[in-house]
Amino acid sequence: MKKDFLPAFRFVICSDAHIEGIGKPGYMRLKKTIDYSLGYAAEDKAYGKIDGFFIAGDLTNKGSKEEFDAFRELYDYGTEKGLDILCTVAKGHDSITMGKKSLEYYRSFTGQETDFHRVIGGYHFIGISTSRMKKHFNSPFQKMWLKRELDKAVADTPDKPVFVMHHEHIKYTVYGSFDEDGWGKILFADLLKKYPNVVDLSGHSHYPVNDPRSLWQKEYTAMGTGSLKYTELTVDGEQKIHPESYENCANFLIIEADKESNLRIVGVDCIAEKELCEYYLENPADKSNREYTYEKQLSRSKPPMFPDSAEIVLSEERGIYSVEYPAAESTDGMPVFIYRIHIEKENGDTVKERKTIPTYFLYEIPRRQKTCLGILPKGKLKIRILAETPYGVRSEYIQKSFEV
Repeated sequence: MKKDFLPAFRFVICSDAHIEGIGKPGYMRLKKTIDYSLGYAAEDKAYGKIDGFFIAGDLTNKGSKEEFDAFRELYDYGTEKGLDILCTVAKGHDSITMGKKSLEYYRSFTGQETDFHRVIGGYHFIGISTSRMKKHFNSPFQKMWLKRELDKAVADTPDKPVFVMHHEHIKYTVYGSFDEDGWGKILFADLLKKYPNVVDLSGHSHYPVNDPRSLWQKEYTAMGTGSLKYTELTVDGEQKIHPESYENCANFLIIEADKESNLRIVGVDCIAEKELCEYYLENPADKSNREYTYEKQLSRSKPPMFPDSAEIVLSEERGIYSVEYPAAESTDGMPVFIYRIHIEKENGDTVKERKTIPTYFLYEIPRRQKTCLGILPKGKLKIRILAETPYGVRSEYIQKSFEV
């Protein structure tokens, strides 16, 4: 934590609660998000406020009236506790049952527009929901509206970030938005490139907030908001990977600004109720402040390290083999993203390769990892294991020979 950071403004943003009903996981996790955020602010004696609370779409799982009514209970619960709650409504899950009537129903109990431009604490917030047109997630009319609102915001606060919120990521920005991920949308991409002040916030992909690729800076800044429902990943170009404990991943962001509009972004594990990660951004309205580019992050990524006493243990049950090994330690502040296991014969021929995604998206990560290898051929085998960062930087192998 940057200890000399003094918040002068604070807001919370989450997404993808996928509420199915009162008391069900999405409902309970959104309630925990509200409660944790209020407690977090209350503990700050210097600045004990939450200036805004935002939800970037997929409030519900199927967009039924019953699910929106369950969300409404939490909306009322939060507003009664003093939160200024603003949401966008997604075309995906929020519109499955009622279609575009979901926009009308949301407005009926919040009294708010689903596309909005609000100034809160001297900062501009622009939210974009799904289009009222049947065939579009977002429409060209919304793009024109967004340009007008961005021009107003930048003219009013040229030296401050302007926060833009919507459900789907802008394509080719954060982890989850690229072609191989399958979750990015292109409509606003060329427009936002013209506004370095923008801090773009979006959900949809469910990719974890503590993966450093979820923060992107180039012409502007973009950040993925994670998901309150579950996580998924792209691994080696394969989409929709659901690693072990993926349903236990629920995270959100607390974003703070100091008097100079520098930002601290805190990722929270909602279930563990613990801080998961922290990013510090020099005032992103200044286009020279771009520390979270892919190139800079890659240059900072260092090989993970296994402990000197690392021991590989092979076990067998009913002909199926598994390998257990110690977790590698990060040396760059970034999580260990993947373990790669290579099994070869005595002559060097490859028998098989396996990979394991550690539960890096949770606050608690096991100190030992385990990977199922399946059936192995008889004879002498060598097992080699390496750890890898989100940017593909690899550790040295640990290895051990076994007689199977």
